[in-house]
Amino acid sequence: MFFIGIFGVQTKDETIKTVSGVTCPVCGAYDRYEVLRTYTYFHVFFIPVWKWNKRYFLRTRCCQRVCALAEEVGRRIEQGQDVTITSADLRCAEPAERFCSHCGVQLHRSYSYCPYCGQRL
Repeated sequence: MFFIGIFGVQTKDETIKTVSGVTCPVCGAYDRYEVLRTYTYFHVFFIPVWKWNKRYFLRTRCCQRVCALAEEVGRRIEQGQDVTITSADLRCAEPAERFCSHCGVQLHRSYSYCPYCGQRL
């Protein structure tokens, strides 16, 4: 945040839509996800005057991922249109952690064996 006297620059995150009871476009599980909008804005007396750097993200509850959403899909959702999000609309980075399929412990992605149960990952 940049603030001098009566004006400044801030970044804001907003949830614009929550969708429940759908198949996750990332992992395929039946759960819910949220569509988020982030932007940077210039304000005078805490009133937003100018917005830029608007981006859209999808946050899933089932696989705990945050993926960048295509800008045109995000705009259509923001306008209130009924949009089905597919994996082609998302850009997801590989998660830094994963889970052991045998004991369910959360592990770092670089592990080849689970240090808790000894199973190969």
